[in-house]
Amino acid sequence: MKKLIALMLGFMAPFAVAQVVRTATITWTAPTQNVDGSTITEAVTYNLYQGAQGSATKPRVATGLTAGSRVVSGLPAGTVCFEVTAVTASGGESAKSNEGCKTFPFSAPNTVTITVLAAGATYYFLN
Repeated sequence: MKKLIALMLGFMAPFAVAQVVRTATITWTAPTQNVDGSTITEAVTYNLYQGAQGSATKPRVATGLTAGSRVVSGLPAGTVCFEVTAVTASGGESAKSNEGCKTFPFSAPNTVTITVLAAGATYYFLN
């Protein structure tokens, strides 16, 4: 019985499935103006939203980000989309950025950089 088990394990080992890790680096440009054209004078942090393409209700997956980028790992296969908002020190949150998406294959590991805001973008802060 022991020989049979060892033989079976030796035969099955080459068929082991490697773990696939999908990673995206999301980058954005800091806003410089309020919607009224005035210069932003408050500290700004960012919220990151992730969800299905075209969804208006993507869940927030990170808050209080201070850098202009974020690495997100452990993404599912298929299409994953991100949006970013800016948040002022007084709590006003901008409208969401444009949507940045990437389709990850089911079998191969994949890394991608997604830019979700164009340079000089204007944020629309909501009251």
